[in-house]
Amino acid sequence: MTVPTRAEVREVLQALVDGAITPAQADDWARPWLVDDRFPVEDELVRQALDRLFGADLMTSPSSHLHGPVDFQVWLEEFDSQR
Repeated sequence: MTVPTRAEVREVLQALVDGAITPAQADDWARPWLVDDRFPVEDELVRQALDRLFGADLMTSPSSHLHGPVDFQVWLEEFDSQR
């Protein structure tokens, strides 16, 4: 397994915005690169996006998510503006 490229990260962000994947799926996808030291992420933009995706499904209560569609769109726009 290799660290994802910027293009791969953008695809996941876009899928999250489009509703093609759930926040839990985004979290699951990002997890390996943030919890396993064998996969150092050196690209700061990729690292920041992975951090956000890893927390995409955080809950503030049993029925309320911390992040939602507006946040996901902002994450994508910020990612694109820094590419």
